[in-house]
Amino acid sequence: MPENTACYRHFTFDERCDVQQLLNEGQSVSSIARKLGRSASSVTREIRRNRRDDGYRSTPTSVVRLCAHFRSCEIKGLCQMCSRRRCANCRKVRCTNICERFVPDICPRNGHAPFVCNGCVSVPGCRKHRYRYDAKAAQALADARLSGSRSGIDTTSERFEAMMATARPLIKDNGQSIAHVFSAHAGEFCCSERTFYRYVDAGFGQLKNLDLVAKCRYRPRKRKPPTERFSVPAGRTYADFLALGEDERLATVEIDCVEGARTDTKVLLTMLFKRTSFLLVFVLEEHTQACVEEVFDALESLLGGGFGHAFPLLLSDRGHEFQAPQTIEAGGRTRVYYCDAGRAGQKGSIENCHRLLRRIIPKGTSIDELTRQDAALIASHVNSMPRPSLGGASPFDLARLVLPRELFEGLGLEHIRPDQVVLKPSLLRKHL
Repeated sequence: MPENTACYRHFTFDERCDVQQLLNEGQSVSSIARKLGRSASSVTREIRRNRRDDGYRSTPTSVVRLCAHFRSCEIKGLCQMCSRRRCANCRKVRCTNICERFVPDICPRNGHAPFVCNGCVSVPGCRKHRYRYDAKAAQALADARLSGSRSGIDTTSERFEAMMATARPLIKDNGQSIAHVFSAHAGEFCCSERTFYRYVDAGFGQLKNLDLVAKCRYRPRKRKPPTERFSVPAGRTYADFLALGEDERLATVEIDCVEGARTDTKVLLTMLFKRTSFLLVFVLEEHTQACVEEVFDALESLLGGGFGHAFPLLLSDRGHEFQAPQTIEAGGRTRVYYCDAGRAGQKGSIENCHRLLRRIIPKGTSIDELTRQDAALIASHVNSMPRPSLGGASPFDLARLVLPRELFEGLGLEHIRPDQVVLKPSLLRKHL
């Protein structure tokens, strides 16, 4: 094939005329592809998609020879109207409709390349099923297919309504994303995920872009230049973290704090296992180093010797609550590394996961009434959401394979069925 082959390009009418002429000359599909500068598979698809079905050549006085045994068959009396004449020669009843030995007589040219009767010398007297490639008819079929694929919805109204009836409450009431819904119901839906986004964009099915949380656009925030307030211990900078091996960095647990209303005394401590995207949520009574230390002491007491395996490395920002590495690392149970000042994106995984958390607890919402059970409920729902980045699995599915069972039981975490996941404030409406 030529080096500068045009890929992903529709056949033109001139090319279809060339295909018809070359087929009439008896050229093979490979030869046609080379002369047109196309792949053989493209020419094959063009012929099979747009060939014209000419049916059988028959007249009221001729026998349509549909069966492969037509010439050798000696069966008589199938319909009991006569018993002396071969049923294959009968002009009153078509024996192929009632004979158990019927085998369709298919021309090899139609089942294999070139897939049409163009160029066949036996066409005038052939009584088999015939297909022919005609440039004008092929162009008309291709135009109709292209026009139909770009207009309306390519499904029945019943299937479309069934799909929307399933997806609508999950998106509008439970706050689930389209990717989440498709991971659980892709086999039931009549379109792709990308097409579903287009349906929502067009306002079909009583859904609109405002129902999709991540579809909203945000203005860039104005940020002040970062100020250095904390001296990171030697060997604990972000550059030191990047110098670690890839396996060690993947085993990192990113930690951060999420605040509620300005008048709140409580904050949420979050921890994300980078390898599995599994999120832990804890309620801190105060936004202090002592409360953070209490959480790590409780986790060490819960996991015992397995703490170091579950939390080998921690990556934190330079918030005041994390500025006591000696208490977090007590006894060498873990190691803490710090992001550069004003560079929260260096622990982007947990910052991204906070977007899901904020669906349940919007900014400015008070969290002073939240309890440990509420934190476990939030984590259970967030971790049960399937993620495209995990191949359609949920963080809960992966975490159960690598994290100790005591962690789930001790923190009261439960796996939620995909259709039961709620990522809206209504999950905690009794408090918020």
